[in-house]
Amino acid sequence: GAQGQVARTSALLKVEDVESMKAVCLAFALSALVAAQPDGTPQIAIPDDLACQKGAHAAAWASVKQRVRKMLEESSGGMFNKIPGPVIKSTLDAAIADVQAVGGFEPSSREECGVGKLTIQMLSVCLLEDPAAVAQTLSELNVMAAPLMTFLLDIPWVATALSGWPLFGILAQVSLNKVAVLGGMLNNAGIDGLADEVSKTYFAEITAGAQTNNLGDVAVATYRYLESPNQGEGGVIGPLTALAAQAAVQSNVQQRLSLLQGLQQAMRSAVKSPADYDFLLTSRWPLWSLMHISVDAFTQE
Repeated sequence: GAQGQVARTSALLKVEDVESMKAVCLAFALSALVAAQPDGTPQIAIPDDLACQKGAHAAAWASVKQRVRKMLEESSGGMFNKIPGPVIKSTLDAAIADVQAVGGFEPSSREECGVGKLTIQMLSVCLLEDPAAVAQTLSELNVMAAPLMTFLLDIPWVATALSGWPLFGILAQVSLNKVAVLGGMLNNAGIDGLADEVSKTYFAEITAGAQTNNLGDVAVATYRYLESPNQGEGGVIGPLTALAAQAAVQSNVQQRLSLLQGLQQAMRSAVKSPADYDFLLTSRWPLWSLMHISVDAFTQE
């Protein structure tokens, strides 16, 4: 089953390799600290070889990256809908085969392309079908939680975009799978913060726009919501989605970058633990899909 796939993927990466993946990803934040900004806060520089272009198996990791990007870009329904399990499984199997063929999972390569190994692990999570495992994915899989927290909160999202790794696109699929598997088991309205009419209306309108892949409708719903004096009374997810939507439909590069920086700062306030991360991934708001669209606009392929 899907949980077996996760276990096999973890075994393939080997304990020491998975641990090194976490260490490498965390090292991105620790070793890349540069001179403080004018306000005294440390700034994270773009990690060295985040694109995985310098290692001994760079060609294999480039193939993995292209396979994942192709899956996200060519699947029907755009980025707002769950990609069928067999399509994800096929991509995952091919990605593993690419790296296995050149010995990229061997202990001697443990420090190479931590983000690529994280991507493979996340693809396997997209296939989980057991509600208990799906509900607390990051809370349970600590080896993934640390690097994913780093990519969400510490590493500038534009740096992730320039690497070509579509991490937010995969997180969107993790979220869509969570919502599909958990179905009516949860109090969705409570999770989504639909406690007032403004939030309920915005959720209905932006969801309708997302389901038809109509960013124009997403933009109209967002601007209408932002004009309301009561926005945000339903919790953090609606306002976060509104920020992501603004960035997704913004054509001015500098303004989009500014919105993304504001959204990442807002995420730092909203996500303090893997449990918070899981909570946001369990929501039906199209937050992660809009974040992917916003961030991926900066990708250079």
